[in-house]
Amino acid sequence: MKNMNCVLCKKPILNYHHSLHHLKIEEGIEVDICSGCIDKFMKWQQGILAKLFPTKSMKNMFKKN
Repeated sequence: MKNMNCVLCKKPILNYHHSLHHLKIEEGIEVDICSGCIDKFMKWQQGILAKLFPTKSMKNMFKKN
């Protein structure tokens, strides 16, 4: 297998697994993303959801991360 690099941070993806690190956005647009960038993206999404749906549980979940 060839060495895969993250499309966002350009670092090598350690322990690359196609089903975990490969994102197909639409036909013809596919990228590989490392676990660190996936975690950062998910925390960013949690922040957006906490602002859109300001429930007590969402605020608590966002504060813990």
